[in-house]
Amino acid sequence: MKIDKITDEAVKLYEGGLSLEAVAKELGVAYRTARKAVYGAGVVVRDPHSRLVGRTRPDKRVSA
Repeated sequence: MKIDKITDEAVKLYEGGLSLEAVAKELGVAYRTARKAVYGAGVVVRDPHSRLVGRTRPDKRVSA
């Protein structure tokens, strides 16, 4: 199975800081395949929305 062949490398890349999308591109596989490999290895997956906390632009607020 393709996932079995890429799991170790996918985990290493993801834990090294790459996004799942970047891991998939680096390994030449679909996003879904990379995600299954990382999730299947039991890696704690980062919250993709947490990077936006505190990064809003107050000058772009819409007034009510």
